[in-house]
Amino acid sequence: MNDKRSFDVLRPRGGARRRPYLPWLPAAAAVLLVAPVAGRQDDEAGTEPPTVTEEIVVSANRYEVPAREVGSAVTVIEADEIERRNPVAVLDLLRTVPGTEVTHAGGPGKIATVRVRGGAGAQALVLVDGVRVNSVTGGTVDFAHLLAANIERIEVLRGPQATYGSEAMTGVVSITTGRGMKGWRPSGTGETGTHDHRRFELGLLGATDRWDVSVSATSLRTDGVSHRAIEGGAVEDDPYENRTWSTRLGAAFAGDGRIDLRARSYRGDTALDGFGLEDLNAMAAQDEDTLALTVEKDLGSFWRQTARVGRTDATLLGTDPDTIWNNYEIRSEIRQIDLQSDIRLGADNVLSLGLGTENRRGASVGTFDEEADLDSWFVQDQWTLADRVHVTAALRGDEHSTFGSETSHRVTVSGGWGDGRGRVHGSYGTAFRAPNFNELYFPFSGDPNLLPETNEGFDIGVQQRLGDSGVTLDLTWFDIDFDQLIEFDLTSFTFGNVAQASSSGAEFTLRYRPDVRASLEFSHTFNQTEDKATGNPLARRPKNRTTAVAQLQPTDRFAAAVTAAFVSDRIDSDGAAMDDYTKVDVHLSYSLSLLRPFVRIENLLDEDYFEVPGYVTPGRTFVVGVRVLRR
Repeated sequence: MNDKRSFDVLRPRGGARRRPYLPWLPAAAAVLLVAPVAGRQDDEAGTEPPTVTEEIVVSANRYEVPAREVGSAVTVIEADEIERRNPVAVLDLLRTVPGTEVTHAGGPGKIATVRVRGGAGAQALVLVDGVRVNSVTGGTVDFAHLLAANIERIEVLRGPQATYGSEAMTGVVSITTGRGMKGWRPSGTGETGTHDHRRFELGLLGATDRWDVSVSATSLRTDGVSHRAIEGGAVEDDPYENRTWSTRLGAAFAGDGRIDLRARSYRGDTALDGFGLEDLNAMAAQDEDTLALTVEKDLGSFWRQTARVGRTDATLLGTDPDTIWNNYEIRSEIRQIDLQSDIRLGADNVLSLGLGTENRRGASVGTFDEEADLDSWFVQDQWTLADRVHVTAALRGDEHSTFGSETSHRVTVSGGWGDGRGRVHGSYGTAFRAPNFNELYFPFSGDPNLLPETNEGFDIGVQQRLGDSGVTLDLTWFDIDFDQLIEFDLTSFTFGNVAQASSSGAEFTLRYRPDVRASLEFSHTFNQTEDKATGNPLARRPKNRTTAVAQLQPTDRFAAAVTAAFVSDRIDSDGAAMDDYTKVDVHLSYSLSLLRPFVRIENLLDEDYFEVPGYVTPGRTFVVGVRVLRR
């Protein structure tokens, strides 16, 4: 991803119980009523309210374009929103994205999976600064350890994404590290709360005419809650610790050239419990290091060249002196090189050409140690018709050293009305997922002859801005068919290409943004999934998910953010119905010179619920803290 637009812009309980849907609505309604007042306060003070700038999207077409030109469904979470919501982890931000479901198996540090549009966790590609971080052994990303420290932007791109290759079957989650700004701005955060929660973060942003730097270090500790729910018995807390470091160093060269070196590292240590039993000594440690070196430069008035070298190294280590079963060491390594040329063929036509190579190595100590190479190319053309219709067509080929070749494609369209207030958008594409090393090589269950999972999907939507009210509506219908899904056969105890499935539904979003000081985003996702072999819905994919994010800054000093999620109509893996739940979080802050004290309340309604049956989620949690403001 580029940092400037090429050419033009370039949360201990037992069983869950049902709660009504309505409790969180007053919070959202309050912001709807107050937001316009916030805008009027600026007017009465005789100052002009800040204006809202045009949103830019990077992930959709692999270079920066205005959101109005993007045919795919995409949600962008920018730095201002991250600052106001002040989340601990990235998963807290992803909970409110349309078409995206987070399932967290317990409290802090326990396995957290993100699914996009009804797919599996391994069917959504996750990038950190353009580098793949999906495990090559298990296929998924454990979002429990990915803190929001020094992250300035998240884009969630939904639907099959051919230009990204393997794993991008249902979408792409692209996470970008913060960039230094002019001057030198140290920052710090300290907070404490329920369950002996403690988080400390130090950061530094700075830039000169040529250089920029962004550095942060975070320490998180909490006693947590019991990992497993034990009905009628006492439970012990399962603590969690996380240490995260993030660095970004950038420099300009040769006029319009830019080089970026980004490094991000974390270690998460969490106590675990056994299968339905307390375990006082089981521990799991997750280490991950991601490194990305990106160079981009104009090679002429019509050609911009980008090169990226990246690597991800991850180790999952389980220890338990009481049993042999909880002792393991699993390693995942990715090395990648990507070249991308963006060539302007005319005033309204950009051709992108890409080449890439990856080396993937996975090991489960004592069982297997394997590697595979994946070479790829892609061609993408984006052009504009009559200034209102924007079309993108892309084709990609991948050659995998184990399963062979795979070709995927993608077409998108975005067309606006004459008044510029609305547009129709849509996409159609295919994608695949290469089998992970557990599926290929795990003793007695793996099959090296597995074929990649494939899918085909489309979406079509309408977006409309209602006059000058600041309200924008978006309704998108999507449909995805999956083939050759890899599943574990409980009869033969082996992996095989046996399953087919489908996922369809609609994503509705209402955004109210009168100015940069106030916003409300309400969304509802209806998602109907089906396992073609059984006719049953896919496990842990809610049919209905409603979220709201309300943000308000009525004065320069006070800021508030309220997030709410209502989830209903889910089943577990055994077909049993899961209870509905509502989760509301609140963040309030007030600026005092260089300090900003804040209060965060997670699970405000003290809801009893399970995201994964049998795994405890925290009750109402209070956190107080203070931030040193950047000036």
